[in-house]
Amino acid sequence: MMAKEQKSNLLARINEIAAMSALAGMTVVVFVAVILRYIFSITFRWTDELTRFIFIYLVFLGIPIAFRREAHVVIKFFTSFLPSRVQKWLGIGINIAVAFIMFAIAIASFSIIFGQVGQTLAPGLKCPRAYIYAAVPIGVFFLVIEIVKKIMGRYKSY
Repeated sequence: MMAKEQKSNLLARINEIAAMSALAGMTVVVFVAVILRYIFSITFRWTDELTRFIFIYLVFLGIPIAFRREAHVVIKFFTSFLPSRVQKWLGIGINIAVAFIMFAIAIASFSIIFGQVGQTLAPGLKCPRAYIYAAVPIGVFFLVIEIVKKIMGRYKSY
């Protein structure tokens, strides 16, 4: 049991490091682009595109982190009237529904990644768009791990 928890914590740490790296990378790219543009009058058209692509990864890597920290917006008005046991089971059901929806989104993203759209090149960076669209299944992978951890934690509390 301990090995599974360590693997889960390792994956969570990898997720956080990847998100922090994306944020740091995006900051550096924007800072360098601004310095080059306004001080040296040099503009690279790929910097805007790279910043956008890094931001997409940052969003999809940040979703599991926010889920783990329970930082997403939650409306508890209606559920607050329910008994605590029902609230916990409702939470498990909602988490399962979210996992299935995210799984469906990941499957749909594979058709884009491996389809014609994913093979077209981004105009500035000249890389296949599949690399950009890969952010979706990567983020879903980390999110589903967090959902399973949360469900197992709630289920164990009974």
